[in-house]
Amino acid sequence: MYKLNVIGLPVFQSKSPKIFKFIFNTLNIKASYDAHEIVNSSALANYIELCKKNNVLGCNITMPYKETINQFIDHSDSISKITESVNCIKIVRNKIFGYNNDYFGFKKLIEINKVNIKHSNNIILGSGGSARTIILCLLNNNAKNITILSRNKESSLRIIKKFNSINKKVKIDLYSDNFDYTNYNLINCTPIGLKPNTSKKILSLLGLVDFNVIIDINYIYKKDFFNLSYKKIITGELMFIFQAFKSLDVWFESNISDKLDYMEIKKLLC
Repeated sequence: MYKLNVIGLPVFQSKSPKIFKFIFNTLNIKASYDAHEIVNSSALANYIELCKKNNVLGCNITMPYKETINQFIDHSDSISKITESVNCIKIVRNKIFGYNNDYFGFKKLIEINKVNIKHSNNIILGSGGSARTIILCLLNNNAKNITILSRNKESSLRIIKKFNSINKKVKIDLYSDNFDYTNYNLINCTPIGLKPNTSKKILSLLGLVDFNVIIDINYIYKKDFFNLSYKKIITGELMFIFQAFKSLDVWFESNISDKLDYMEIKKLLC
């Protein structure tokens, strides 16, 4: 039997075990999938060693370890090299292979919801690994402007410096109270709505903006953005589903996820 897991802090709220057990039953794959809470970086190092010893095939990585996991990875895919964010690993002969499947998940989310990114204006909430992933996708799909709103100015400035060197055609800057953000989208890449006790004060800065589309990449949604003004709101269920499909293909080296109906999986998240 294949052994697969999801790790993070917290991880109790994750619906990954539920959907993967459904997937394994649907595809007749003999595999287990469990959630493990990792309390700190030292515990993460110990966990990785245990995975090697216990022949674990792979893991999904959630917050806050999408960046920390990089120190244990022997080989990374092209997206995770740029974003320094990994949400999936595969273990082959004691070597750790890292993948950023969030990129694929977000791309499918905007495609299915018919969000036109080309020439779009976007405010990104957050400056962590997920934010870098979304920004890279926006750059690769010819967005016009990207504005970062984060409590961590230092990490925001690092993102701007790095991604300006990748694509100089797209303007990337910090959020300013003095700018008119008419005709902008808002993309939440923070744990707001997902992680308990996350401060929501940052949302008060956005009260006067009338957004075209609000995208909350979290699939566990608690209506945190309903007080904002918007024409359309999209939650992250499809991003979650398609990054899981991509993980499945990585672990089993196939396009096995083509046999799955994402709408059936979506019902499990309701």
